[in-house]
Amino acid sequence: MNELTLLECSKRRLDETYIVVYAIKNEINIKKGDYIEKSDIYTLIGIDNKGFRQFLNIYQDRTNNKRFWLDCFEGLKSRGLKQILFLSVDDNKNIKRTAKVAFPDIIFVDSLTNIIPKFYKYTEEKSAKKIASKIHNLYTQKTLAECKESLKNFSEIYNNVIHQKLIKIYLSNLENMYKYSQNIRTLLFKHTANMELYDKIRLSFDSNNNYVLELEEIYEKLGKIKEHFGYTSFKKREWTYIINDIIQIYPQMDFI
Repeated sequence: MNELTLLECSKRRLDETYIVVYAIKNEINIKKGDYIEKSDIYTLIGIDNKGFRQFLNIYQDRTNNKRFWLDCFEGLKSRGLKQILFLSVDDNKNIKRTAKVAFPDIIFVDSLTNIIPKFYKYTEEKSAKKIASKIHNLYTQKTLAECKESLKNFSEIYNNVIHQKLIKIYLSNLENMYKYSQNIRTLLFKHTANMELYDKIRLSFDSNNNYVLELEEIYEKLGKIKEHFGYTSFKKREWTYIINDIIQIYPQMDFI
């Protein structure tokens, strides 16, 4: 895949079903003519039925174009995609509205690549990995009772006004995720590779002095880290448990 251009990759045939698609958002500078503007870029990464990560495409958000994301999702469908079970995304209402039109059964879940940077910005943690690990653990406890206890401890550690506001805004949906099994939550909130991808773009392009002319520049950066695509980070037994639980939610689907 790394030998393909972004244009070639954006035409690549897709699987019919992706269990989860991560919409990883970065804010970067894009040069248009004589001026530079900040814009949200979404990198879409899908997890197929075998647990392998696949690069789907990169999109520049069009906030003033209500049809833009619908056209994006229809473009994915034209490449063979029929169903996305879960979409991990920030609170972009345009994405959610149009994704629901394109894939009526889609389920939206919180995006850790959106939540973690918000907390890291206002904490004294020297490493983003520490805060990422703590937030990840909130979503992947065995039981809801353990989740509530972890959230209580988390709130006691991050207890100033800003932290409490962040918790109220970004972790308000946390307990609702516990209607899914721990195996499924482990899949939905598998964060390490996504954060590495997010950081790769952030460190390359989000400086005020850095800008891109074409999305191809971002894709070229991602293409140099082969471990992000075409591999599974799940052990065989772990993936079997995940698929077993997914089948219980979608018994009509053939995952085997």
